Amino acid sequence: MFRTTTYKIIYLVVSIFAIAALTYFLYQNFIAADIEISANGDQKLLDFSADIGKKMVFLRFENKKGEIIVKKNLANYCRHSLSGFESSVKIDGTLDINDQLKLVEISGPVGIHSRSKQFFFLDQNHCPQPTVFVKDGQRMYNIFSDQPSFKIADFNGDNYPDIAAEYRNYDLNPLIDGIREVYYFNFETKSFVYDHSENYQDKENCLNCTGEIK
Repeated sequence: MFRTTTYKIIYLVVSIFAIAALTYFLYQNFIAADIEISANGDQKLLDFSADIGKKMVFLRFENKKGEIIVKKNLANYCRHSLSGFESSVKIDGTLDINDQLKLVEISGPVGIHSRSKQFFFLDQNHCPQPTVFVKDGQRMYNIFSDQPSFKIADFNGDNYPDIAAEYRNYDLNPLIDGIREVYYFNFETKSFVYDHSENYQDKENCLNCTGEIK
């Protein structure tokens, strides 16, 4: 009887230690594990929608190559390569298209005073997919501005936010004259489509703009 009780106690103690060790392993390697992003990357917890919820997003960037990483759950990640960046990238936040769709905004310096910007949406598997910019039949995965300045507004009145990138006009006086390229958002294709360009002068206000990203 005494021996049986001793065996039960030993078995219970060993089981407790085994469960504790397994719990610690799972916590360190999955729940508390962080992506190594380096000094040139970024990470942020973003809220995408009621259907998707909050997801941790990481940007890893080294040797002019980068990737965006979304933590789907405790142990699974999705990745996609970045384009159009030179030295570093950061997460600007989310661009709210509507209640069901939010885009991850990322940007980084290009050259001396320009800035490149890229957007991603989460697909049905909660994996990042790049939002395409279409201009003159060409598909681009990022846009840049040498001001640098990007405007956000519903330019065409369809209740979706559009994007305008601003550039210096070197045909005139680049210190006061600029060109604003406007891209309309196409919800069906989840892309920004170039519509028109307009001249502006001396940082004049962008009519109907609701946001500005420097």
